[in-house]
Amino acid sequence: TTSTLGADEQKSEKDAAFDLLDALTRSGALPVEHASLHVIIAATHCFDESVMNTLVEKSVNPIERVERSTLIMAATLQGLPAIALVQDNQVDRLQQYSPSLLLEN
Repeated sequence: TTSTLGADEQKSEKDAAFDLLDALTRSGALPVEHASLHVIIAATHCFDESVMNTLVEKSVNPIERVERSTLIMAATLQGLPAIALVQDNQVDRLQQYSPSLLLEN
């Protein structure tokens, strides 16, 4: 099932998470050393046609679209221009189908 949390529910869940952290650390008396926070972001891509029809009938490479949106997300999260996240030997290829994405501004 899928559900969406409203502002009040989000605040309640956040408070519950902090209450758990507070209880686990005995209100900060126990240090949390060598801990890391992992954030997972999921994205889906919808195409008007099947992948094969997108490739054959529309002559569109769906991997390019997925790669573009992944670069947009990574650049936003990292606070860097997309070109800084791309290997030098891939810039020309990406420049062909998404030139505005690789602008350094």
